[in-house]
Amino acid sequence: MALRCLLRQYQGLRLFPQHIRCSSSAPSIYDRMVQITVVDVYGQRHVLRALTGHTLVDVLQEHSELLGSEEVTESPEGRGVVECVVSVPNEFLEQIPQTKDYLQQLRQITPSVTSNCRLGSKIILTKEMNDMQVAMHEVYPWRTI
Repeated sequence: MALRCLLRQYQGLRLFPQHIRCSSSAPSIYDRMVQITVVDVYGQRHVLRALTGHTLVDVLQEHSELLGSEEVTESPEGRGVVECVVSVPNEFLEQIPQTKDYLQQLRQITPSVTSNCRLGSKIILTKEMNDMQVAMHEVYPWRTI
């Protein structure tokens, strides 16, 4: 009530010049954020936030202190590239492109391959993937970093 009275009294005063805008229409970092739920090999859920345009393996590597380093392995491509294997829900499968030799790469990393398995380096996060849940696969222990 008191604020309304104050506002009525000072309506005629111009405290700010007309060319100054109090709010910004420029996109912020929060417009590019997505939230992903990762279920690790032990069944624990971890909610991670990431930026669109990053790969899933980059996000998992950034959160390795939370997930553990056994989730990420050396890529069959070599050269210090890391990789992970995740199961993706059916509704997100068409958003993730497949390469010709992805099955061969999957079999080099993990002992169990299903139709929903995808390589983490091939999953580039988009705004449509917000609230996606992925499940981590076990990788061969002698190939972990």
